[in-house]
Amino acid sequence: MRNRLSPSTKNVLLLLAGLALLALAIWLLIFLRPLLVALTIAALLAFLLNPFVVGFANRFGLKRALAAALTFILVIAIFGGLFVLLGTAVWDQWPRLQQELGEAIAVMQGWLTRPLLLFGFVLHPETVLENFALSWRNALSAFTIGSDGLLTSLTDNLLWTLVVIVSFYYLLKDGHRIQPYLLNKVPQPYKADVSQLFAEIDMVWGVFLRVQLFIFVVLALLIVSSSSLIIWLFRQGWLPLSPIGLGLLLLGVYAAIQQVDNLWLRPQLMGRAFKLHPGITFVGLIAGLALSGLLGALLIVPILVTTKVLARFIYFHLPLLFEYDLDVEPDPTQKSSQEEPDTNFGEDR
Repeated sequence: MRNRLSPSTKNVLLLLAGLALLALAIWLLIFLRPLLVALTIAALLAFLLNPFVVGFANRFGLKRALAAALTFILVIAIFGGLFVLLGTAVWDQWPRLQQELGEAIAVMQGWLTRPLLLFGFVLHPETVLENFALSWRNALSAFTIGSDGLLTSLTDNLLWTLVVIVSFYYLLKDGHRIQPYLLNKVPQPYKADVSQLFAEIDMVWGVFLRVQLFIFVVLALLIVSSSSLIIWLFRQGWLPLSPIGLGLLLLGVYAAIQQVDNLWLRPQLMGRAFKLHPGITFVGLIAGLALSGLLGALLIVPILVTTKVLARFIYFHLPLLFEYDLDVEPDPTQKSSQEEPDTNFGEDR
């Protein structure tokens, strides 16, 4: 038995389905953006570290839950150790930093006490500085209180960080069951095609994470090497700069490296990995950065490629949905030649 729909009815249904999906996506982006950001970060971390969980489970004969817990503890320990080392280094260098900061403030005060002649007018920067200090104190007292205050923002950030940590653990532990669970809900005629779709999406995000790790290593090497060289030249006296000048030079170098990443490195590598034109990649990066910040710039390319894969799948398969009568019960005498996936989504093996 088949449902036969006219081409005009099919087009109307496809249009309505597309508009409904678009409206749902816009609603999710607007109202659930903080939650989506937290879950995205947790999902990326779990996807990236899933091979370590599988490796621990296979090498030491551990259950998935125990291997995930071991990986989670190691990751938290590594990040905690890095924060401790950074805090120790800052604490050891604090006397020198405090001295250099005092010298920088003294130099800045010397600049601000000099009158400036601009288009025949004499400007007194100290007056501007006093007004700025008064405005800053008033703004600080206002911004630290209220629903949009600084304390509220810090509390929200801590809560979303907790959401990321908890979601990361459970995705690391049970994330491998999501795909079989979803695949089991797909009608039998489409299981093979949807399974192939999942494999393509996994490949897209796997390539993205590998390229992103390579870019991160390259940027880290550039930043560390350039910062070390500039600080060494400053210590040797070959850069006659004040502490403020040194800080501005370091900021300029960081900004230049970031522009090299945005304008050349990332468009070239991402475009080559996903067979996208570098111009499209560059425009996507700028749009993601403007709309969603750093996370949007990082994820815009794989999101575009994933959207392309989904659009191709919908274009070729959704019209065929109207050719099947999905209400027909399958023949119980026929056994599926394909093994049913694990649908125990919430249980440990």
